[in-house]
Amino acid sequence: MALLISPPTVIRPLKILVIDDDPIVLETLRERLTRRGYHVATRDQALGSTHAVRTERPDMVLLDVMMPVLNGDHLADLLHADPATSDVSIVLHSSKSGAELAGIVEQTRALGAIQKTADAESFLQAFDVLADRHRRRRSGTGTR
Repeated sequence: MALLISPPTVIRPLKILVIDDDPIVLETLRERLTRRGYHVATRDQALGSTHAVRTERPDMVLLDVMMPVLNGDHLADLLHADPATSDVSIVLHSSKSGAELAGIVEQTRALGAIQKTADAESFLQAFDVLADRHRRRRSGTGTR
């Protein structure tokens, strides 16, 4: 009797564009996500980021909400309005309260939000949940 073994499912690492004006937060997130197996690009300002999303073609954008000149919620609106970037999954990242973030997620149609924390494992667990949600949405097996 022959034993049929399915090949392992290979999941392509997601490409994440992290946008945050704080260089320490930016580097910390880059290191954490890279160690977790994600491909990470970074930007230290919101201005010009619509072009970066068009050229980098990330699967997900991890976006700081409070930035100078152009807030993350406004950038999220611009990304969703542009046909070339409207399909990117946006995860908001902020020190705002959970209730405030929930309202911004609804307003911007973001995939979700993560409150800023120094706890690396809490951040990564929350991000992994949203990355799984992104994969399910892209494969058509899940809902928002």
